[in-house]
Amino acid sequence: MEIPPEVLSALGRVKEDMGRIGESVQNPSLRAAIRHYIETPGKMIRPLLLLLFTYVLDPERLEDERIINAAALLEVLHIVSLLQDDVADGHDVRRGVKTPRALYGDGMAIVASDWLIAEAIERAVSISADAVKYLAGVAKRLAEGQALDVEGLRREAAELKTAPLIEAAFVMPTMILRRRDLLRPAAALGRLLGVLYQYSDDMADEGAEREMTPLIEEIRSSVKSLRKLLGDKIIPLERFVELVLKRAVDGTLTTAKL
Repeated sequence: MEIPPEVLSALGRVKEDMGRIGESVQNPSLRAAIRHYIETPGKMIRPLLLLLFTYVLDPERLEDERIINAAALLEVLHIVSLLQDDVADGHDVRRGVKTPRALYGDGMAIVASDWLIAEAIERAVSISADAVKYLAGVAKRLAEGQALDVEGLRREAAELKTAPLIEAAFVMPTMILRRRDLLRPAAALGRLLGVLYQYSDDMADEGAEREMTPLIEEIRSSVKSLRKLLGDKIIPLERFVELVLKRAVDGTLTTAKL
């Protein structure tokens, strides 16, 4: 998949920004737990989607520090969810390495997630009051999804456990760039992609069977709705979404590199 170089450059800035998170924490175990998933990153799909959608709306705004901050913020919240998920599900290994809970204990992993929540709040405040309010709602939905997951209701958890942060990857640029006319269709696409990612993750981890066709059709319809508003500017996002759908059908969405 060819991602615009401007987007990759911006993603590099996000990684540099995140590389400084937690460095000043005095307690060695807490600092290591905070930085664990920063130093062993995944695909960073949430920041990537936020930057790609920003590029579609206005490539020059990739230079806006609020966009870089928002992209890093979403990855921070994702790391919070990983730390808490590790504790809730008793994961000792993730991405082929030991988890913070296995290395430093459940208590330290939870304290690290608390510290990162504070980091996310601080970053949201620097964007806008609306961003704080919206992201607070995102965090509440994530908590509800995690609660359903803890109770073993994985199918019911799909729309709440992963979708809110991927939705936010589309909503945050509309807020920062003041494109409120795009908020509803952008949020809809983000939610649908989030459900797709959760379904794909469940299939990869547990072999759970999911009927993808109706969801894929909804995602394509959502992209068409945005095309009506954005025209050909949406092409880079269209291509990326089609790759995501192909990987979902192949069963490699959460395991293969994008």
